[in-house]
Amino acid sequence: MAKSGRPLMPNAINNILYNIVDAYNKKEVQIAKTEHRNAELLPKVSAHIMRHAACTRMAEKRMDVKVLQYIMGHAHIDVTMDVYNHVSEMSRIESEITRLESVAIS
Repeated sequence: MAKSGRPLMPNAINNILYNIVDAYNKKEVQIAKTEHRNAELLPKVSAHIMRHAACTRMAEKRMDVKVLQYIMGHAHIDVTMDVYNHVSEMSRIESEITRLESVAIS
């Protein structure tokens, strides 16, 4: 909520996130210089990126897709399924790679 009591606009939330990352990165650059190393900077983050990441993490934990749809507020299940299917495809790919690696070692 804003000081006025109204909900924050998406751009206001993004600006808050950008400022947090920017402050961290500036401090990290200073610390890295004193430690004679490369700075490990955070990428820009937006509310949309965080929302997508949250949906992906819930899908990775095999949350019921209808519950995930409800939490994300998707009107249509196919929007949720796009994320869910991407996660399950990646999981299947990783499983197959692991299986093939074990066969190659044997």
